[in-house]
Amino acid sequence: MFSAVSRFTFLVVVLLLCAGLFLAAPHPAWADPGSGAKAKVSLEEAIGIAKDAFTVPAGFQQFRSGYHSGEEGAVWNLHWSDEGPFGGNLRVSVSADSGEILDMYYYPGIPPGTKYTGFPKYSREAAQAIAEKTARRLQPERFRQTRLAPESPDAFRPLPGPLVRDRPITYHFHFQRLKDGIPVVGNGITVEVNGETGDVQRFSLSWDRKLELPAGAGRIGFDRAREIFNRDGLELVYVYTGPRDRDAGECPYPVYRVRDGGFVLDALTGELIDPEDYYLITDGGAGETGMPREQQRKIPDLSPAEMAAVEETRGLLSAEAARRAAEAAYSLPPAMRLTGTRLAHNWNVPGGKIWHLDYADEGGKTRVSLAVDARTGEFLRFSVYREPDRKDYLEAPVVNVSEGEARKKAEALMRKLQPEKAGQVTFRHTRRELGPWAEEGGPLPRAYTFEFARVVHGVPYPDNGFTVTVNATTGEVTHYHLKWWDTVFPEPEGIIARDRANELYLAECPLTLEYTQLYSRWVRERGIPPYSLVYRLEGRPDIMVDARSGRLLDRQGNPLVERTKGFADIAGHPAEREILLLAEAGIVAGDGGRFRPNDPVTGAELLSMLVNAYGGNRYPTVPVREDGSGYDVVLERAIAMGILDSRAGFDPAAPVTRLQAARLLVNAQGYGPLARLFTLFRLDAADAARVPAAERGYAAAAAGLGLLPLEDGHFRPDSTITRGQAAQILVRALSP
Repeated sequence: MFSAVSRFTFLVVVLLLCAGLFLAAPHPAWADPGSGAKAKVSLEEAIGIAKDAFTVPAGFQQFRSGYHSGEEGAVWNLHWSDEGPFGGNLRVSVSADSGEILDMYYYPGIPPGTKYTGFPKYSREAAQAIAEKTARRLQPERFRQTRLAPESPDAFRPLPGPLVRDRPITYHFHFQRLKDGIPVVGNGITVEVNGETGDVQRFSLSWDRKLELPAGAGRIGFDRAREIFNRDGLELVYVYTGPRDRDAGECPYPVYRVRDGGFVLDALTGELIDPEDYYLITDGGAGETGMPREQQRKIPDLSPAEMAAVEETRGLLSAEAARRAAEAAYSLPPAMRLTGTRLAHNWNVPGGKIWHLDYADEGGKTRVSLAVDARTGEFLRFSVYREPDRKDYLEAPVVNVSEGEARKKAEALMRKLQPEKAGQVTFRHTRRELGPWAEEGGPLPRAYTFEFARVVHGVPYPDNGFTVTVNATTGEVTHYHLKWWDTVFPEPEGIIARDRANELYLAECPLTLEYTQLYSRWVRERGIPPYSLVYRLEGRPDIMVDARSGRLLDRQGNPLVERTKGFADIAGHPAEREILLLAEAGIVAGDGGRFRPNDPVTGAELLSMLVNAYGGNRYPTVPVREDGSGYDVVLERAIAMGILDSRAGFDPAAPVTRLQAARLLVNAQGYGPLARLFTLFRLDAADAARVPAAERGYAAAAAGLGLLPLEDGHFRPDSTITRGQAAQILVRALSP
């Protein structure tokens, strides 16, 4: 017989043994609490799959899991984390249906204050090999059905160099799914590799298992697609890419660029897809277009004291004079009162100013904004806003005014306010304001906005012209905007032919055929829209072709910088490694696939390398070509960055000597102020006497830092440097 204590002890032991057997037993299936279905892959199995695929760091002792099921299947979400203060974690998602790894994210936990400098340990090519090996190991069958997607030219790539980075450099690779050799957008394998450690820090599988694609039979060929692009893709226009906050004497110039909205062609019908009706999502992309970032910064409104100074020194209209001019041009609704006046930049007229005047009725239900040129009093803009009834706004609008009737109203207003300028524009396009989503039928716009572009010498200047909005229900004009700059437009003489512009453009942005989904801007889709087969432009479609020189330009008007993967003339050269490192970082470029490593480096070329390297990501990189183009931009930045003291005495076309290079390099590294205290320095070189006393600090610093080591005990201040040697010197300067 057992005593009470013995019976209690026995029961505890039995319970513990049962619990141990339960915990130790394998679980080939796990019940989904939402549906009662059985998961084919248990939690234990999912953990094993994840740990076989990725190494869980020893310090990641915290673990938790989650389970999710839906239309796309069931998933185990596994999370390991570090107990330490730096927050390292590893997250892995495993399909509970197939055991596939769907996603992985790894963050090692970086201590605060960690900094990175110089080139990463792994190049992009080495990281790509790691990414391909990982994708092939985890998804062997699907990886065979992919291709490496071209890197977006506008992808953010931090430049390695002396500038301190708070984050490691990482490389992003996307392997696009292919169907019959055609990419399928939104499907594929994504891998990110840490360039400092070589670790895979992200893996993601996006693969539609129920993919339905339109048959590609009967599609138009590339030749026909190119014919359509040659006819409808590019247009000749004037653009202005100079500073907008001041008049720097620059003028608009003619370029070829893609027509508004880009170029997307239905490959089955041969019809252009109207960007007003549809938009598509691409794998990668060229970034946003529009005003350069430095021109988008909001300039703070001027204070009364500043406005008074501007009025006195620049002869601008007073606020009261601006009000009289505005109210003479526009009849305000009844009971409106002036609520605010401000003076701001006119971004359409470099150096220009605008008076903005704001009005509202007693309850603020109606608001009106007027604008006049602060120098001439010319009426530039009005905008009317009436607070809608929320219930009415959510209902489909009543369209009483057709697009044609609305356009006539817009043109009549333009002729009334600006009869001469109204005769110098051409209609560009209509934008329709979206009302509530329509389930079916045609769009029901609340308003139409019409764009009219100024035409000069027979060439459009889209930045100038009229914008007019007409309410589709009432027919009221609710917005009017005149953009007009009285400047010099060069005659369109010596313009390259459109066929040549098409050829140059498509060499950089080729047409690509792909399956993608077109999302209607008007009709609410029931579920995900089906795939369409389209031709679109790959790369950076917002580039331009200079209509006179044929040079490719970025959207800011700078010569296009290509990330060169190799040069035809550097194989076996002592500086081959350094040249390729700088080319991969976008710091150097060559002409026609040549680097010319044995040619003397010119002042302009060395400045370009230094500005690109030490400018970090503040500026887009600018090459200096053999013809000297791009030098003006480089010179301006070099002076602003303190690399070059002034233009005086600097010959951009002359070969650079070692002494000149020492000055530029030391300035770039920020040691210029110290080097100018030349009495503090001693140059231990046999030819030290050949170095002017004022330059001694630069020569000694360059030699001491290892940038320009002595050659047989000599500094050789007058010896010139080749382009290959410049690459070697720069890599030494950029290395930690």
